[in-house]
Formats: sequence, C-alpha cells, structure tokens
Amino acid sequence: MKAAVVYKYDSIKIAEEAKKFIEESICHAEIFHIPDKRLEGYDFIVSVGGDGTILRILQEVEKCPPIFGINTGRIGLLTHATPENFKDILPGVVDRWEIEKFMRIEAEINGKVMLRALNEIAFLSNTPARLIGLRVSVDGVEVEDMRCDGILLATPIGSTAYALSSGGPIIDPYLESILIVPVAPFRLGWKPWVIKHDRRIEIKVSRERNALAISDGQKILEVGNEDEVAVFTSQFPAVFFRSRYNRLERIKGKLMSLR
Repeated sequence: MKAAVVYKYDSIKIAEEAKKFIEESICHAEIFHIPDKRLEGYDFIVSVGGDGTILRILQEVEKCPPIFGINTGRIGLLTHATPENFKDILPGVVDRWEIEKFMRIEAEINGKVMLRALNEIAFLSNTPARLIGLRVSVDGVEVEDMRCDGILLATPIGSTAYALSSGGPIIDPYLESILIVPVAPFRLGWKPWVIKHDRRIEIKVSRERNALAISDGQKILEVGNEDEVAVFTSQFPAVFFRSRYNRLERIKGKLMSLR
C-alpha cells in the first residue's frame, strides 16, 4: 500500500510531518505540491490544506482514491482532522477503510467532456458587470430564459459553496441532485431549481457575448452561442474516507461560525 500527501503552498511543514508519520505507522508515502493524474495510482490521498486543496486534487483525478483531509485552511467542510489531531485519527480511518462517495458533475461541450466538478460548474459573463442571456433546458424542456451575471449548476456538496452565496438552498449532501441557481438575475421573484441527478441539463448562451465555464473555480473555458453545452452527473464520484463527524452537524457548525 502507498499513500500520496498533497499540500497547499503554505502547509509544507505539516505535509512533511504527515508523510513521516504515515511512513512510520501505516505505509510508504510520497509528497506532491501540484496534484496530477499520477495520484490515481495511490491507495489513498492525504490532503494538507483547505477545501480548495481537495478541489484541486479532484480536478486532476478521474478514478478517485479515498481522500483524507487535514485542514489548514479557513472552512474545511470536506476535511477530517486538524494538524493537532490527525495522528490520532488517520490510522484508525485507514484501518477501518470505510468510504463514502459524493457525486460530481461534468460539462460536455460539443460532444466532449471538458470540465468536471465536485462543487459547481459556473457559466458567467465573459465581460465583468455586463449581463448575459442564458437559456436552460432539462431533458429538452426549457425551464429558464433570463439575463443575469451567470448561472450555477451545483451538486449537493456544492450547495454550501458559491451556490449558497448566490441565494441557493442547502441540500443534504447525500441527496443526489443538481441545483440550478442564477447569479444576480435581472428578474424579480426568481427561485432556484433542484433537479433529479440523472437529468441532462443544456445551456444555451445568447449571441450578445460569450460565457466563461468554470469548474470549482479551477479550470476555465470560453463558450459561445454556437457551442452545444450540457451538464450531467459524472460516472466518477469523489471518494472520501468516512468522516467521524455528522455531515449536517458539520455544515451547520461551520456556517454558524461565519456569521
């Protein structure tokens, strides 16, 4: 068995400590600063950073080994431990090997999957402070046609991220669904949509300007009126070691701390 330790730029000391601890108590470990597809070849991944570090890992891996997160960031909704207690938690987690999977979504552009996200895929105006026209269809039925700064297609895990700050609801992280939330819509009384996870959502961009398609704030592509864009559930979920925390209690606690 072998482990990969992936760290964000200011957490190298904790990452080196984690690598040494893993090698002394669990298995061989190697360290990465920049995640890449080689991570798929490890038995498990230890992320040292915040939720953003985990999102960067998930941008690079398709078939995801179980992830254990050591939080050195601000929020840490996806993490399992802190630098102070990870040595007490990690060995038992690996020994039990209980995992949980969370859905990801993909954006297909002109017939090819180009983006994958755990939180959300955003379609935003490519011109700051200028509205963009977007039409949204679900299984061929048009459900929205609006002018806005953009629109978010989010997972249940992602409902507590960008979608929440844009006025969307908090969704149980174990409820498989896709959330549609406009960003600053030019319309009174708008409501978000919560769509069954196996639906196919199509996005049509107006001719006036292009949109930037952004996955988890990490990867960006430009799409225009001539592009065929669809979003749907990925067949490759994100895989985590099961947390000792109740997910709903953790969400509540973290969000309360932000008030």
